[in-house]
Amino acid sequence: MSTKKHPPETKTPWPQIAVVAGLIILIGGVLIAKQTQSAALPAVTAPSPTRAASLPPGLPEQQLDQLLAEKRPTLAFFHSNTCQQCIDMTQIVQQVYPEFAGSVALVDVNVYDDRNARLLQRSRISVIPTLVFFNREGKGQVTTGVMQPAQLRQILQSLSGS
Repeated sequence: MSTKKHPPETKTPWPQIAVVAGLIILIGGVLIAKQTQSAALPAVTAPSPTRAASLPPGLPEQQLDQLLAEKRPTLAFFHSNTCQQCIDMTQIVQQVYPEFAGSVALVDVNVYDDRNARLLQRSRISVIPTLVFFNREGKGQVTTGVMQPAQLRQILQSLSGS
């Protein structure tokens, strides 16, 4: 009796292929949803005519340094365009800040912009949103999280001297 060895049966790994394809589709869907969501978010980064006229040119770090050297009251707003608290605070800043645009400078700092990495390290920002209110002497008052519009208005009034 001869025993002939047969090669082992090869099974097509369809379940594994299906799992990998499913993961690829899921990841692609998440990335598309994230891009769509960030495109729809309100942006403080688009300068309004009042901000553009009052800010020195350059990156936020250069703007902040120059404003502090000029002894101008300044609000440095550290945020992202994706966290919900940042989005909420962005809307509050957009609502309240225009009243103070002539007396308090606003430096907008997107924490996910690589060009702002040095300013983030220097400022030791670890939580967003963070607002730093600088008086004329350059002394900063730090607030994190979402503020109520009335609270933001009160601090900006005190900074502006009105």
